[in-house]
Amino acid sequence: MMRFIVTASAVITGGSAVYFYLFHQRLSSRIQHKSHSGKLSAPSPKPIEIESIPGDIFTDQYFALYDHSSKSVARDALPKNVPTEQLFTKLVRRNMMAFTRFPQALMIRLVSRAPEEQRSFKTSYLSSLDFKHGELACGVYRVIARTKNKVEFEMTMKNMEFINGRLALSFRETENEVVFSSETLMWRRSDEKQAMPLEKPLLRWMHETATWWLLDSGVKYLMEMES
Repeated sequence: MMRFIVTASAVITGGSAVYFYLFHQRLSSRIQHKSHSGKLSAPSPKPIEIESIPGDIFTDQYFALYDHSSKSVARDALPKNVPTEQLFTKLVRRNMMAFTRFPQALMIRLVSRAPEEQRSFKTSYLSSLDFKHGELACGVYRVIARTKNKVEFEMTMKNMEFINGRLALSFRETENEVVFSSETLMWRRSDEKQAMPLEKPLLRWMHETATWWLLDSGVKYLMEMES
């Protein structure tokens, strides 16, 4: 019986790994993606569109991980009677609510003790956020900059003071399309030996999968809204 349980568990685990690998591959075909690791000083890829990065991060004293994902959609495929900036706010609300069900959010919630942090996971709270400067979402994402087409969150992680980061969600419009983007940036001092979460392959893979799915399903959510 014990041998059967171990064998069955291995099959299930292996099957799950194959499923999520294929899921990751399918998402990658629907998302535009680029990344960079190392120093942000030249010749790192430009532009990094996050505006709230401290200037000294662009020096040799810091090591950074940068990830940019985007998805384009025809403007005609979105509700016509809703301004794009309102659709964007709805997208950010929806994606933050969806994120609360991810393993990453569950781990964050375990160490979020303050009342403000606990409240920031609640659907009733997230569904009405306008993401004004200083507002908190999902325990660690505090709005540090806000314009009509972008929200920049400062990431603060308990017990990991050596890590700093930004999450930026934005959109831009071309003649016929809207491009929704998600940017993640983490940095640490170059002499800090402890690895950041996204330096670990499994956590980076989980981050990519979550980001791509949120963008892909978030755009689909907007497309299915009534005008």
